Amino acid sequence: MKILEQVRSVQQRLISLLLTLVCLLGLVPTTAFAAATSVPSTITMEDCTHNGVHYESPALDTCWLHQMRFDYSGNSIIGFCADHDKEMGWSLEGHKWDSPQPINDPTVKIMMAYYYAHSRGIFTDQAKALGVDQVWGSDYTWTMNAWVQAVIWRYKQGTLNDPAAVCAEELMYVYNNLQHTSYTSIDEVVDGMSLRERAQYILDLGEQGVWGECEAYQYTYAGPGSNSHPADRVQGIIIGDLDVTRELYELTVKKVDSTNPNKGLPGARFLVQNANGSYSREAVTGSDGTFTLRDLEASTYSILELTPPEGYEIDNAGPQYVVLPGDSGTTVTVTFTNTPIVTGEGSIRKVDADDPSKGLAGAVIKIEGVDNSFTGTYVTGSGGYLEDVPWDTMPIGSFVATELTPPSGYTLNADPDKNKQEFFWDGKNDVDLVFEDDAKVKLELLKLDDSENPLEGAVFNILKDWQLIGTEATGPDGTITVPNITAGTFAFVEVSVPEPFAKLQDPVVVHVDQADVDGGRTISVTAVDQRLPNLTILKQDGQTKEVIPGTTFEIKGVHHGYHQDVVTGEDGTATLTGIPVDTYEVTEKSVPDPWVVSDEPTQIIWLGPGADSQLIFDNLKQPQLTIAKVDADDPDTKIPGTVFTIKGVNSDYQNDVTTGQDGTVTLRLAPGTYEITEKSVPSPYYLPDKDADRTQTISLNAGDEKELVFKNHKAPELTIYKEDSIAGAPIEGARFHVTYTSTGEAADAPESIDFGEILTDENGEIKLHEQGKRLYPGEYTVTEVEPAPGFQMKEPTTQKVILHGGESKTVTFQNVPLNAIIVEKYDSVTGEALPGCTFQLRYLGGTSGTGGTTIGQKVTGKNGTAIWTGLKSGTYILEEIDPADGYSIIQSSETIFLADSGEQSVVTVRFENMPDGILLIRKVCSVNPSVTLPDAEFKVMYADGTLIGDSNGIYRTDENGEIRIEGLKPGKSVVVTETAAPPGYLIDTQSQTVQIKEGRTVSLTFKNQPKGELIIQKRDSATGQPLPGAEFRVTTAAGCEVGLDGVIGDSTLTQNGIFVTDSAGEIHISNLAPGAYVISEIKSPSGYVMDSPSTNVVIGENGDTQTVVIKNSKAGSLIIDKRDSLTGEPLEGVTFKVTTSTGEFVPDENGYISSNGLYVTDKDGKIQIDGVVGTLVVTETKTIPGYTIDPATQTQTVVVNPNDTQTLTFYNTPSTTLVIEKYIEGTTTPLEGVTFLVTDSSGAVVGQSNGEYITDESGRIVIEGLEPGTTITARETKTLEGYVLDGAPKSILIKEGQVQTLRFYNSKQGTLVIRKLDSVTKEPLAGVEFELTYAEGGYVDDANGHLSSKGLYTTDSNGEIRISGVTGTIVVKETKTIDGYTIDPATQTQTVTVNPEDTQTITVYNDPIGGVEIIKVDKNRTSTRIPNTTFEIRRVDDELVDTITTDRNGRAYLALEDGAYYAVEIEANPDYRLDDTPHYFEVEDGVVTTLKITNQKNSGILLHKVDSVTGDGIYGVTFLLYDEDKNPVGEFVTDDDGYIYITADDLPDGANTSGRFYLRELEAAEGYELDKEYKTIYVRPGKTAEIEWENTPITGQIQIYKYAAEYNEVTGTPAGSPLQGAVYEISNARTGKVVDYITTDARGVAASKPLPLTRYKVKEVTAPAYWQVDSTVHDVTLEYSSQIIKLSAYDKPSNLGVTITKRGNASVLAGNSMRYDFTVANTSNVALESFFWHDRIPTDAATATVLTTGTYSARLNYRILYKTNYQTSYQVLASNLLTSNNYSFALSAIPKQAGEVVTDIYFDFGKVPVGFQSVAGPTLTVNVSGTAANGYQLVNRADAGGKYQGTWQTAQASWVTIIQRLWNTPELPKTGY
Repeated sequence: MKILEQVRSVQQRLISLLLTLVCLLGLVPTTAFAAATSVPSTITMEDCTHNGVHYESPALDTCWLHQMRFDYSGNSIIGFCADHDKEMGWSLEGHKWDSPQPINDPTVKIMMAYYYAHSRGIFTDQAKALGVDQVWGSDYTWTMNAWVQAVIWRYKQGTLNDPAAVCAEELMYVYNNLQHTSYTSIDEVVDGMSLRERAQYILDLGEQGVWGECEAYQYTYAGPGSNSHPADRVQGIIIGDLDVTRELYELTVKKVDSTNPNKGLPGARFLVQNANGSYSREAVTGSDGTFTLRDLEASTYSILELTPPEGYEIDNAGPQYVVLPGDSGTTVTVTFTNTPIVTGEGSIRKVDADDPSKGLAGAVIKIEGVDNSFTGTYVTGSGGYLEDVPWDTMPIGSFVATELTPPSGYTLNADPDKNKQEFFWDGKNDVDLVFEDDAKVKLELLKLDDSENPLEGAVFNILKDWQLIGTEATGPDGTITVPNITAGTFAFVEVSVPEPFAKLQDPVVVHVDQADVDGGRTISVTAVDQRLPNLTILKQDGQTKEVIPGTTFEIKGVHHGYHQDVVTGEDGTATLTGIPVDTYEVTEKSVPDPWVVSDEPTQIIWLGPGADSQLIFDNLKQPQLTIAKVDADDPDTKIPGTVFTIKGVNSDYQNDVTTGQDGTVTLRLAPGTYEITEKSVPSPYYLPDKDADRTQTISLNAGDEKELVFKNHKAPELTIYKEDSIAGAPIEGARFHVTYTSTGEAADAPESIDFGEILTDENGEIKLHEQGKRLYPGEYTVTEVEPAPGFQMKEPTTQKVILHGGESKTVTFQNVPLNAIIVEKYDSVTGEALPGCTFQLRYLGGTSGTGGTTIGQKVTGKNGTAIWTGLKSGTYILEEIDPADGYSIIQSSETIFLADSGEQSVVTVRFENMPDGILLIRKVCSVNPSVTLPDAEFKVMYADGTLIGDSNGIYRTDENGEIRIEGLKPGKSVVVTETAAPPGYLIDTQSQTVQIKEGRTVSLTFKNQPKGELIIQKRDSATGQPLPGAEFRVTTAAGCEVGLDGVIGDSTLTQNGIFVTDSAGEIHISNLAPGAYVISEIKSPSGYVMDSPSTNVVIGENGDTQTVVIKNSKAGSLIIDKRDSLTGEPLEGVTFKVTTSTGEFVPDENGYISSNGLYVTDKDGKIQIDGVVGTLVVTETKTIPGYTIDPATQTQTVVVNPNDTQTLTFYNTPSTTLVIEKYIEGTTTPLEGVTFLVTDSSGAVVGQSNGEYITDESGRIVIEGLEPGTTITARETKTLEGYVLDGAPKSILIKEGQVQTLRFYNSKQGTLVIRKLDSVTKEPLAGVEFELTYAEGGYVDDANGHLSSKGLYTTDSNGEIRISGVTGTIVVKETKTIDGYTIDPATQTQTVTVNPEDTQTITVYNDPIGGVEIIKVDKNRTSTRIPNTTFEIRRVDDELVDTITTDRNGRAYLALEDGAYYAVEIEANPDYRLDDTPHYFEVEDGVVTTLKITNQKNSGILLHKVDSVTGDGIYGVTFLLYDEDKNPVGEFVTDDDGYIYITADDLPDGANTSGRFYLRELEAAEGYELDKEYKTIYVRPGKTAEIEWENTPITGQIQIYKYAAEYNEVTGTPAGSPLQGAVYEISNARTGKVVDYITTDARGVAASKPLPLTRYKVKEVTAPAYWQVDSTVHDVTLEYSSQIIKLSAYDKPSNLGVTITKRGNASVLAGNSMRYDFTVANTSNVALESFFWHDRIPTDAATATVLTTGTYSARLNYRILYKTNYQTSYQVLASNLLTSNNYSFALSAIPKQAGEVVTDIYFDFGKVPVGFQSVAGPTLTVNVSGTAANGYQLVNRADAGGKYQGTWQTAQASWVTIIQRLWNTPELPKTGY
C-alpha cells in the first residue's frame, strides 16, 4: 500500500499548523537552488522505457506505465506526454521537441513539482520541517509517474474542473488497477484518510510552495518520426524543472535558574551537534544567560550541558533535541534550567510588640517574589517561627514577606515596615526576619495623596452608627486614630482637604464586630485623595485637524454652580486645572473666522477626582466659494475683470465681486444658499442675454470648497474684403458704410450702431472689429458707397450678415478694373498659379522709347495675379524681377500697348517660371538590391566643382538608404562620389554624373558588395542537440585573430579572442572579408569530448555566408546503485571511492565530489557521475549501520564510452532481519497500514518510535539490526477499518544473520443488529437501553459509531441498534426500557456469535404495562385537544391512586395494575368549564384503556390592553362592562400582561350568556392617555370574544452617561473617560418586565426609546470589555411628558488573572512512579465563569494511576472529566463533587479496552468567586514506562482558565522530568520532538 504512504494521515499533523509553519518559513531570507534560468528552445529524448504494465481509467481508457527522460538544459529530466490520443515510444530516442509554450495551470505545476521533489530527493526546508521529504524508490517512482501523467492528460482533456476530485479519481484508478483493490469512491477511507483528502493535502501544500516551484512548458514534436510512430502521431511533451530554496537558521540556548526562570545564568558550557555529526561546537552562555548559533542548516540538533554555572548543579543530565526549522520560523530557542546549591538557612519569627521575647503562633505571613514568580502563604508555629517555608527550593532573588493575619488577640503593627519586610535569598547567606504585633484595639485611618504619600490636614467627621462622635484632621503621618473602639459601624466623612486635592465622594466605612474587638488588633483603613480634576479643551479643524486659537467656551458645573469662560491659546487649547469634582457642560460660544460654530456646540463630561481629561471640539471652516470666468470657446482662457453679484437666498447677504488676473475670485461665506449673477464682463466679451446663462444657485455647508464656472463668448469679428473681379487681387481705397441691428443675443448690446464710412486698406480689407467700436452679436448691413480709383462697382453693392458670439466672418465685394494691365504667373511644368512673384511696371509714353517712368511693383497674389488699373493709353514695360521660391525666370519682360480708343482697355499678360530639379541618391546591396543601406556617405557637387549643400557637399543615406537633394538648377550636371560604405559592406569608389531637369526628380543608384558571415554550430554527435558553452578561436589563414576589431555580430567574445556558443549552440561572426579562415575548438561543452580540434572554411564574394557544424560526443555517465540484498530497497549514506584505472580521483563536472574521490549514495541509494570516459574503478569503502560489505563485490571495474551510461549495482546484506507480514485471513492479499507494537524479552520497546511499526504496501515490516539471542514479541495494536484486530502476540528468537518472519492474519469484521419491538403491536420502540459485552469480558466498542459510557447503547427512532466492525461472541443485555413497558426476564440477556463478513440480527420484545390513557378534547370540535386538564385516578373504593395532567397533546397516561378504576376532572383548562363527571374503566391483562373525555368551552370576554407604539400589554387599566341596555355588569382591571379575562361566572347568564355588551375605559394606567370610547362586544355560548385595545403612551426618556471610575491598566483608559459598549436593562419597577436594552456609544451615552410615564429600575447587565459590571440599581420615575432623566454611572476595571503551577520529580528511574503537585487560583478581581483546570498526561512514557482532587477555598459543586487515546470526547469520571472534600480516584479502575489509557483530566467548576484557589493542592500519580529511553524528557503540561463577559483568561504550566536508565547509553534521535 505504499502508493498512499507518502500522503499519510492528516491527523498526524494539522494542516493549519503546517501551513502556518510554511508561511513563517516564507518570511525569511533564502538561498535558492534554482532550475535552469532560461527555458531551452529544444529538448531531446534520452530514454523512453515501458514496463509493460497498464491500468484502466474511466476518463482516459487504457493507460500504459512509461517513463521518458529528456536533455533539458543539460539536465536529464523526466517529461510527460501531452496528448493521450497520440503515440510515444523508444524509437523516438534522440529526437527533438521544440516551440515551448508555458503551462500555467496551477494543479499541473504542483503535481509536477511534487513528483520532481520526491523522485529526485530535492526538498524545500518546509518539506523537511513538515516531515514530507521521503524519497521514492524506483518502483514507487514508476507508480507516481503514472498518477501525475494521468492528471496531465486530464488537464489536456479539459476535465480538470475540480482539481482535488480529479487527482483523487486518477489516484484511485491507479491504485485499484496496480494494487488489485476495488475502491469506488474517492471519499472512501484508506489508512485513516480518504483519497480526496490525500489529493487535497498534496495540492494545499503545493500551493504553499512546500514542493518548490516548477515552471512547466509544453514542447511540440520537431523530429522526422519513425517507422513505428509517424511524426504527425507523436505526442507533445510537458516538462519542467524544480526550483527549491535552502535557508539558514539560528539556535538560541538559554540557561535559567530553575527556581527563578526570569534569571539568566552566565557561564554554562554546552556541546551542540547535529544528527549526522557534521556539525559540533561548544559554547558558553553570556551575561544574559544565552548564546546564539547562526547560519545553521536544517537538521536535528542535540544540546548537551557539559558544565553548569558556578553554584549550580545540572538538572537534566541528558541532551535535549531540537529540529530546525521549528514552528517559530528561522529562530528556535531552547531553555535549560539549573538548580542552585543551597547552603544557607532562613528564619522568620512573629513576636509581641510589647514583649519581643514572646513568640506568637498563628500569624499568617505571605512570601512573594519580587523578581520571580514565587508565592507562598505560611503560618507561624510554636515560638512564633514561620513553618514549612521551602528555603531549599525557593528561587534565588528578592522577596517581600507580608503579615496577612495577626495571631488571635493581636492587631497588625502600626509601623508598616514591621508588617512588610524585604529580603534577598541567595541560598548561601542566612535570612533572619522579625515581625511585631500590637495587642491593643484601635481604629486607624491613613490618608494618602495620589502619590501615596501621607496627606496632612484632611478634616474628617467621624461617625459611629451614623452618629457624629468627633471631627479630626490627619496628622503629619496622614493618620487619624480612634482609640478604644467598640462594636458598630464607623464612618469617616471627609469635610475638607488641602488644595489641590479633591474630597472623597463616599464615606470610608468600617464594620467592627465583637470578634474584632475581642481580637485586640488595630483596624486600619486607607483613603486616597486624588487631585482636583483638570480639563483641557482642544479646538481643531474638523477636516485638517489644524488647531484653532481664539475660540471662546463656557464651562458650567451641573451641580455646584461652577461657571467660567475660557479662550483657546495659540496651540488651540484651553486648560482648567484644579476645578471642583462635578459634571460639566462645555459650550462653544464663538469661534474666529473663517470657522463656524458646530450644530452641536455642547459636550457633557464627568470630572472625578484625579481626572485629567480632554474634550475635543471639531469645527468646520466657513464654506469657500470660487467663481471662475472662462472663454466659452476656449475654457483654458481665463477672463479677469468680470463683476458678479452674490445674493443670499435665505439671508439678506449681498455683495459684488470681481475676477482677478487668473479669471477667478474666491471668498468665504456663511453656510446657506446663494444666487450668483454675472453683472458685467470686460471687452471683447459680452454678457449673455439669458438669465440661465448669467445666474447660478449654489448651497454651501460648513467645510465646503466649491467652484462655479461662468462662460462668455467673445464679441464677434467682421472683415470686409474688396477684390478685383478679374484677377481676384485685393483693392485698396473702396468706401463702405456699415450699420448694426441687435438680435437680443447680448444683454448689453444697443439696439443699433452706425459705424459710418470706412475705406479698404492696402490688403483690400476693412476689419470692422478693429475700428474702435465694440461689436455685438446681431445683424450687420454692409454697403459699398464708392469704388476705389480705377475701378467701378459691381453688384451686389449691399450684403447683410448675422454674427453670433465668438464668430468671425468675412464678406467679399468685387470691383471691375478700368484701363488695367493684369499679369498672370504660372508653373511652366504643372500650369499651377504661382503667388509670390514680384513684377515691376514702367510707362514709356505713347511710342517706344527708353527708360520710362516706373509705375510701381506688385507681387502676385494667391491666384497668381497682380493688377495695375487707371492707366492712361501708351506703351508699358512689364518686368519680372524676382521669381517665386524654387523657381527660375524664363521670360523676364513683356511690352504692352494700351490704345486710346475711348473704351476701357484691360490687357492680360501670361508669364511662366521654370521649377528647380531634385536629385535622389539610393544605396542598395549588390547581392539583393531590395536591401537598402543606411549610413553610406557621399560627396555631391556640380560639374564645375561647386559643392552643393551646407556641409561641404557631404550627405549620408537615411534609414531607407536614400539622399534627397532639392532646389537644383535645371540643365546643370551633378557629380556624386561615395566616400564611406555602410558597416559590413565594401565601398563603391566609382563616381556617377547626372543632369538636373526642370521640375523633375532624377536618381542615381549605388550598389555595395556585402562582407561575408560565418556561422559555427555546435551539435551533439549522437542526437544533434545544440550544445552551448563550447569555446572557439577563429583566425585568418595567415594566423590573424578574427573579432579583435570588435565587430562580431551576435557572438560573445572575451578579451583573449575566444568565442562561446550560445544557448542555441551557435556563434555568428559577421563583417568578414572574402578569404580562408581556421576554426579551432579550444574547450568542449561540459560533459562532452572534443572530436576534431580545428576546421577550415572559405568565405566567398558577395556576402557569402558559411555555416560550419562541429560535433562533440557526449561523455558517459556512471551510476552506482546500492541496495539491500534482501528487500531490494535503496541504501542511503553508503560511501564509495571512484578512480581511473591509473588511480586518479574521478571528478564530477555536474555533481559534487568530496575529498579523496569519495561519493555517498543519496536517498535513492544512487550516485550519478556525469562527464566521464574510460576505465573506472569503484570501491565500496563504508556501509551504513546494520549492514556488511560483501568482499566479493566490494570493488568493480567498468568502461564508460562517450554517449554511454553504465550502471554498477552493489548489494549489502543486513546483519539480522525480522520481517512481520500481515494478510487478510484465508488469502495472500497483504494489508498496508496495520500497526504493531514490538518489544524485547525485557518488555523494552524496539526502535525509535516507542516500538510502533506500520506495515507497508506489501503488508510487511522489516526490522534490522536486532541483537541475536533476543526474543522479540510483536503484538497488533491497530488494524484497518473493516477488519478484526488480531491482538494475540507472537514471539520469535532472533538468530544471527538470518531473515525470520512472523506472519499475522486479520479477519473481516461482522455486523450486529438489535431490534426492539412492542410485543403486541410489533411497533419499534425507541430509547430502550442495552449493555453489550464480549463473552470473555470487556465492553463492545463500535468502531464506526458512538460508544456511550460502559458499553451502553440506545435504540434509535427505528427501534434499532446497529454496530459494524465486530466479531466474536457478544452478550446483549437490556438494562432499561421506556415508560409503559416492562422488561421480559426471559429475553433480557441474549448471546449471539458474529462471524467475519456476517450480519446477525436479534429481536427483543417488550410487553406493554396495563393502564389508562385519557384524551381530552373540545366538545364542539373533537379534533381540538385540551392541555392542562388535571384528573384524579381512584379505585372504585375511592382510594386515590395518582393525579395526572394532560400534556400539550391533550393526553395523560398512567400505568395501572389490573382492576376497576374511575377518573374525575378536578381542574379544567382556564378556557373550559369543569366537568366533574366520574368516568369508570377497568384494566385487564395488561391492556391500556383509553378514555376520550370532552369539555365545553367557556363563554367569556378576553380583553388585551396594549401600548399603541410597542404593542406591549399595559397593567392597571380599569374597565367597566355594560350589558346591551348600558347597565353596569362589573369593573375589571388589566393584569401584568395587560389582559382581562371575564369568565362565564362574571356574565349574567353564566356559560350560556349570549348577546351584546359594551366596554368603557374608566381609568387609564399611569403614563397613558384615557380612551373614553365605548366598544361593543358580542358574546356567544361556548365562545370567548377577544378584543385588543390600544392606549397612547405619554412618554419620557432615560439616558445613561457611563464613565471610567479608575484608570484601566489593560486598556489604558484614564479615569473619567466615557465608556462605550455598556449594556443597560430597563424594567418596569412594579412588574419587573424588561422594556428596553440600551448600549452606550463612543461618548459613553445611551438613550432609551420613549417610555410611558411610570417607575423603572435601571441596571447594568453587560460591562465593556475589561470592566466590571456596576451592581448599582437605579430606581427612577418618569413623571411628565418629554421628561429626560440623566443618570451617571461608573465602572471599575476588571483585572483578569488565573494561575496554575505544577511540580514533579526533576528525574525519575524508568519503571518507577512519581507524583505531580498542582495549585490553581482565580487571581481576578471578578468572578470567572466556566472555570477549569486541565492536565495533559504524558502518555508517551507514563500511565496515570491515582488522582486526588484537593480542596478549594469556596464551597462549590464540580465535576471531573477524562479522555482516553481511544476517545475524542470527554467522559464523566465523577460529578456533584464538593470542593471542601478531598477525593481520590484510581484511574486504572476505569473500564478500558486493551491498549487504552487515560490521556487528559479536566476539572469543571462552573462559576467561581474572586479569590477562588486550591487549599490542599490536587495531585496526580503516574507510572513511568520501564522501556523509556535514557535521557528521555517526560513533559507534562497543564492549563487553567475562566471567562468574564465572554473574554477568556488562561494560564499554562509544564514540568519536565528526565527519565534515567543507568545501563543505557543515549542515542541521537532522528527527528527530536
